[in-house]
Amino acid sequence: MTMTRLLTLVALSLAMAFAPAFGEEESERIHVTAEIVEQTFTGDIANPKVGDQLILRADIFDKNDKKVGIGAGACTVVSVPEEPEAEATEGHEDILLQCLTSVAFDQGQIIFGGLAPFPEVGAVARFGILGGTDKFREAEGEATLVVISPTLQEATFDLGD
Repeated sequence: MTMTRLLTLVALSLAMAFAPAFGEEESERIHVTAEIVEQTFTGDIANPKVGDQLILRADIFDKNDKKVGIGAGACTVVSVPEEPEAEATEGHEDILLQCLTSVAFDQGQIIFGGLAPFPEVGAVARFGILGGTDKFREAEGEATLVVISPTLQEATFDLGD
């Protein structure tokens, strides 16, 4: 075996040893704050019914309060308590929404969705990442939203593994 072939074989072996396995992606975490700038509810928000929709648009900010994107989503009420009186005294914790949301960054969009509780302060929603565009075209993982005020939500996107 010539010296050139031996060096090529060693270089390829090292590259394979230090490269991630085929199909593995590095995990990435993106943490942002969403400020809701526009939203509407198609029914009576004090007495939601199945089929009512919550539609919103948000500005997305990084940890330095720099605007890094926009978000938009639509959620449909899919489950309400059977006894409206109980819901009126206890809040909206038994109401479930089915949501589809997109966040657009300069590098592309992340699209996520799933079931969520009604978005009241303190509510936590975990969504599956359905895909994306551009840099995020192969995105998978989990998106977690935490409602911190009526107009602010913290969002964490765990991409990859």
